[in-house]
Amino acid sequence: MFQNHLKLILRKLKREKLYSFVNILGLTIGLTAVLLIALYVRDELSFDKFHKDYKNMYRVTLDHEDWGARPFITSDFVEFFSPEIPEVEGFVRVSGVSRAIGGDVLLRNNNNDISSTKVFFTDPNFFKFFDFELVNSGKEGALNGDMSAVITEGLAERLFGDTDPVGESILINKEFEVIVAALAKDPPSNSTVQFELLIHKNDYFKNDFENTNGLRNVLTYIELNPESSIEKVEAGINDSRILPPYREWLEKSDFGLLRLDRQRLYAEYEVDFFSKNQIDLVILFIAIGATILALAIINYVNLITAQATRKVKEIGLRKVIGASKVQLIAYQFVEAISLTIISFILAFAIAERSLPYLNTQLGKAIRLDYFSSDFFIWIFVFGVLLGLISGLYPAFFIARFKALSLVQRSEVSLGSKGYLRRFLVLFQFVASAILLVVLSIISQQMNYMKTKDLGFDSDFLVSVPLYRDSTHLFQTVKNEISTISGVQSASINGFVMGSRIQTSISNHWDREYEGRIGSGVTGVYADGDFFETAGVEFVWKADQFDGSSLKEGQIVVDYSLAEKFKLLEDQAIKKLYRYNDKVGVEVVGIVKDFHVESLKTEIIPTIIFPLSDWGSRNILLKINPNDAQGTLAKVGGVYETLFDRPFEFYYLDDQIADFYKKEQGQFRLFKLFTSLAIFISLLGLVALTIFSLEQRRKEVSIRKVLGASVQRLILMLNKEYSVLVLIAFIIASPIAYYAMQDWLQEFKYRISLSPLTFIGAFLGFLALSWLVTIAQSLRVSRENPADVLRDE
Repeated sequence: MFQNHLKLILRKLKREKLYSFVNILGLTIGLTAVLLIALYVRDELSFDKFHKDYKNMYRVTLDHEDWGARPFITSDFVEFFSPEIPEVEGFVRVSGVSRAIGGDVLLRNNNNDISSTKVFFTDPNFFKFFDFELVNSGKEGALNGDMSAVITEGLAERLFGDTDPVGESILINKEFEVIVAALAKDPPSNSTVQFELLIHKNDYFKNDFENTNGLRNVLTYIELNPESSIEKVEAGINDSRILPPYREWLEKSDFGLLRLDRQRLYAEYEVDFFSKNQIDLVILFIAIGATILALAIINYVNLITAQATRKVKEIGLRKVIGASKVQLIAYQFVEAISLTIISFILAFAIAERSLPYLNTQLGKAIRLDYFSSDFFIWIFVFGVLLGLISGLYPAFFIARFKALSLVQRSEVSLGSKGYLRRFLVLFQFVASAILLVVLSIISQQMNYMKTKDLGFDSDFLVSVPLYRDSTHLFQTVKNEISTISGVQSASINGFVMGSRIQTSISNHWDREYEGRIGSGVTGVYADGDFFETAGVEFVWKADQFDGSSLKEGQIVVDYSLAEKFKLLEDQAIKKLYRYNDKVGVEVVGIVKDFHVESLKTEIIPTIIFPLSDWGSRNILLKINPNDAQGTLAKVGGVYETLFDRPFEFYYLDDQIADFYKKEQGQFRLFKLFTSLAIFISLLGLVALTIFSLEQRRKEVSIRKVLGASVQRLILMLNKEYSVLVLIAFIIASPIAYYAMQDWLQEFKYRISLSPLTFIGAFLGFLALSWLVTIAQSLRVSRENPADVLRDE
């Protein structure tokens, strides 16, 4: 019986090419999108689960009253709280070598210079704590020696070629040298912690707070006893804030724990050494995948049932000559399974060839192999399962009619009142409407982030990094660069996008003073040319300050800090006080707020301090747009000659775009998948239009005989779908609104949702639905009534 059904299905596919093409096309497009989304979601949910004890490993985070959520804590705080909490079985710390998060580190070996952004200081037990693999080396002694290092296979090949790197030396940033003690395999792509070079330096994580009044902040991971209470451990960490000598700096910090496998998707902080994502976006893609799958199944059901209404006599004859109900049902199931398996195979092939694009957009390394378990599970298990689900309704729909009624009639109706048909159309419209509104809101927010005023002029503003090994040359380099014709202005400063120096300020030196106000702030060290170069605008300037010569003992604050300390209300000399400072610094200017991080992060009050060697992190250049390339080539020549290192530069516009690189990639994919979902929905609408018009051909002919115009007939035939589109948007709008409110909350600076967004999406989809249905309606409306009514 199975072979017979298969032969009939193959003949049907060959005979009815258009029907078969549309059916397989809808399923293939839907299943391709679902497979790609499933691979993406699986990859995201797999992060960090290759570590054996990941369920007992946590990152220590903090939520600061002024600075918000942060992934970094004071470097040696763990040494104070871990002995007090018996549940803590071990810890490891990680700190970037670069002065800026994600900044390049110069690595030199025998005049072979390369750069890496994945160079970190860590504790000797790093490889005992985590389950990263070492090559030909035990985990015990890999990082035991002072200034010892572990290098990954990928970096070793770039830096040493075929030479064994163990025992070789590497000069780091022209500042210090390390000896390679071991070789490690590259971290898996589904590891949050990504490194190329790890360094152990004795006492690196020890803070000399008593002498420097400064603190180093690092990533801190701890491992807990499996029976530990997380709430109890968090309470113990917070109770330990009184133990370090810098206890006053911890007063506004609330410490928490984030499990290792949740740091990728559930972190509340934005700035981090490692890439992260959001669980909300993963859920959004799951919802899109489920929607597309549902639309694909509904399309199949619609096409099969629409086709069946036109072939009722054929089905009736089969019943008359002896086909049982079970055989008719079995035939429909075999047809559904055959079509879904064909579609699954095509979808797998298309997905496999689409993965490079997906990986490029998302920065991933997802693979799909024809001989993997994924292929067989996807094709045969899910193919048969989806075939059974898709064929369920058509099988029982066709088998329920009696033989004589089918033979005597040329068509059947889908229910006496068409409730199921209307429900299927409405579901498709609601799903498409939600996706269309969501796409519109995301598009507006992404555009808002591109165009929002950041408080400085980023056009042709270039950042050139500076390094500690050449502090004495900074002013010389600036002077040389300033003579280049294409350089409009230059400034040495510590203004680095995505990175901040945290400090604190108050309005009185005495901590016991009753009216004392304190605040955590971002510190920017800059020379007097910073304001002109960056295009930062002044709100107020002191009479003795010309805006171009910031002196020792003077500071410029932003508007947020001025409001907090009520500096604009008092015209007297304004003084603020740093930690352990009884003399104070004079406020000589107030500038508009400007961003140093993404728009997901609220602006933290900022102070511009006079330039210091310690705060000199880069040279900002405002260059002439007419010859930007030529100007940068000349700047590079000066840079390489004086600093003896490869020239690095970054357009600030590019650095700002990098804040949203992941969102942009996901947005492009979301736009693609939404377009596919709408296409499938409209494809289903074509099927239902054909189905409906087949049943109303005689009605249309009678109305035409009675004098109805073609325009009136088209309006009548499309009125029902227009009403359904309206109802769908009434249902979809509040769902999309509340769903996107949560997503928009992640951005501190965001668009306001307008009714025009929903109206525009409604009109757009209404126009698309009319374009799809108008051709079929026009064809039926123009038919000759005599041809249609000849047999009546």
